[in-house]
Amino acid sequence: MAPILLLGAGDRARAALAAVRRRPYAWIPVGFLDDDPALHGKDVDGVPVLGAIDLVYELPEAGLVACEPGVRDRVLLPDERWVMP
Repeated sequence: MAPILLLGAGDRARAALAAVRRRPYAWIPVGFLDDDPALHGKDVDGVPVLGAIDLVYELPEAGLVACEPGVRDRVLLPDERWVMP
């Protein structure tokens, strides 16, 4: 099982979390990253919003799910880090 970070914490993120949870043998959702400071420290469907998207660079062991348009282009990381397009 691999840790997963979801980038974004809106409606698309909830749908992505549901998809991740359908594969509990493969992925463990450890948190959301979102640039809205009002969401930091809150939970989205039981998963914490850890902080801003830039924290992704401090958590190199986690796979990534892009939940907002353009976030993958903004976060310049190798394709191997991304578990869902």
